[in-house]
Amino acid sequence: MRIGIDARFVGPEGTGLGKYTEKLILNLVLLDSRNQYFIFLKDSNWDYLALKSKNFKKVPANIPWYSIEEQLRMEQIYNSKNLDLVHIPHFNAPLFYRGKFIVTVHDLIHHHFKEQSTTTRNLLFFKTKRIGYQIVIKNAIKRSQKIIVPSNFVKEEIFSNFKVKPAKIVVTYEAAEEEYSKNWKLESEVLLRKIGNWKLPKRNPFLVYVGNAYPHKNLNNLLDAFKLLVDSSQSAVHRLKKTVNSEPTTDNLRLIIVCPRDIFSQRLQSEIKNRNLEDKVEIKGYLKPDELSKLFQKAQAYVFPSLSEGFGIPGLNAMAAGLPVVCSDIPVLHEVYGEAAIYFNPHDPKDIAGKIKKVLTSDTGSELVKKGREQVKKYSWQKMAQETLEVYEST
Repeated sequence: MRIGIDARFVGPEGTGLGKYTEKLILNLVLLDSRNQYFIFLKDSNWDYLALKSKNFKKVPANIPWYSIEEQLRMEQIYNSKNLDLVHIPHFNAPLFYRGKFIVTVHDLIHHHFKEQSTTTRNLLFFKTKRIGYQIVIKNAIKRSQKIIVPSNFVKEEIFSNFKVKPAKIVVTYEAAEEEYSKNWKLESEVLLRKIGNWKLPKRNPFLVYVGNAYPHKNLNNLLDAFKLLVDSSQSAVHRLKKTVNSEPTTDNLRLIIVCPRDIFSQRLQSEIKNRNLEDKVEIKGYLKPDELSKLFQKAQAYVFPSLSEGFGIPGLNAMAAGLPVVCSDIPVLHEVYGEAAIYFNPHDPKDIAGKIKKVLTSDTGSELVKKGREQVKKYSWQKMAQETLEVYEST
């Protein structure tokens, strides 16, 4: 078969979509030497993938995502390669492409969060964009040969919203990234001093969140919860449990928010300032997986307050690094994390603060670390790629 894969999301710019596509392609290189693959890349990520296998060929497709140009020109680019099948790892399939294709729908977040607060653009642009989204995703769902999703939760959502036959939807679980399982103890001390701007004691405790700052990520409630922890830390410090190794407590607690994209970051900075948390919360830009892994191994907990997800790779990465996960009590995270996380009501800052404090000041944290390492073993990028290859060959 001649198979095309739209890899324009690969790299830091594409965040989770890029990581999924990258892991898929790299594992297909290891698994499949029979089919011919055409990997469509932009100028900015052309060198990001090292594809040494003879049956994998890079193809220029320097087209912006979600653009009119994408709808008009990607069809021509696909047609130029005489493909038997195209895998578009998102919902943005060209409306006029008449070849066979499959899509990966990672979530239906755009379906559920329709308020203008979810954009930084003007109202007219926002409404036009929403209409375009509705047209494109309905086309992708209807005309694709198969729909790949990362969880049963997303499968049920697609079935409920689009009345698709369940047999058309295939679940392929994602996984933690390999870098997070490495032990970086010595390097992590250096990294923490490198990326932090605070003059703090060496073992000062901090929480970590990794992801964008879109409204559905619920960072305002996380900041409210963190504010509660900060305000209560002085009066509670003498009651906090201290271990024989002098592990840090919630006193002088900090929060590091790692946002690979700067969309909504200015709004987030204002929210931090409004709560007088400028000296307690730091926003960092993109960090490479090995840098994040080192950061995780010095943190006290990973906090994931999202209101909606398709899978939840960041939490699995934290578990792989030996970091306890405190997250939203939503169905998809229960499906993926099982008993390896402690859950809070994402709409209740008091509950968020209480669950974070429980992890920091009791044996719950160490128990979660053990469970997290076992939970991570249930998922594999190679298995995901193998299941995807089976979809290709059965289409």
